[in-house]
Amino acid sequence: MRRRDLLRGFVAMPVVAVARPNMPPVKLVATFEEVGSSVLMTLSLPTLFRKYDKDALESIDSGFDTSLHFTLKVWQHGKNRLIETREVLVRIRRDPWKKRYVVSTREGGEWSKRTFTDRESAVAAAVKLDRVRIAAAAALERGEDAPDYFVTVFAQRNPLEPADDFAGSTSAQGRDLEWFGRLVDVLAGERALAEETVHVRTNRFYLVSR
Repeated sequence: MRRRDLLRGFVAMPVVAVARPNMPPVKLVATFEEVGSSVLMTLSLPTLFRKYDKDALESIDSGFDTSLHFTLKVWQHGKNRLIETREVLVRIRRDPWKKRYVVSTREGGEWSKRTFTDRESAVAAAVKLDRVRIAAAAALERGEDAPDYFVTVFAQRNPLEPADDFAGSTSAQGRDLEWFGRLVDVLAGERALAEETVHVRTNRFYLVSR
């Protein structure tokens, strides 16, 4: 089948079968775009906040930040060669004075902020990587004979070792003892490194000829 002349997600037959050992499961919901000199990706990870985890959802209303840390890695399919690594930081909280939910995102060293009237919409925005830059187009080969690429996403909600931007602001003061207890459990090998962790691999994509 001839490739279409546009950048698109490439869903192949057994992607998992050709994955290297320990590769996270394929998540066939990512879309890719080439805009200017950049390749952008859109992907939603709703399981960072599970519907039955009432404590995680209610903690957003406390007025303190809940932080999300996304590590994006672009790989060349087949050779599994790492092309680029990007970091995206998100924090979500409720402003009790304005009665609004605030979602702040840092991508490429710059912060952006959005506000929402309801928690559900704010959470949906926080867990969605919306057209984030994953690589420079010049870093990828293009054309009919060029390789395909995919992205692995490692996402953490309230990591125990938060990025510097979130140090001291990821949880309410009343939860300090809980975090210390979790750290002890981690050292004992009994707990994960975050409240929630999601690790996925996207469908493949490629750059078409110009």
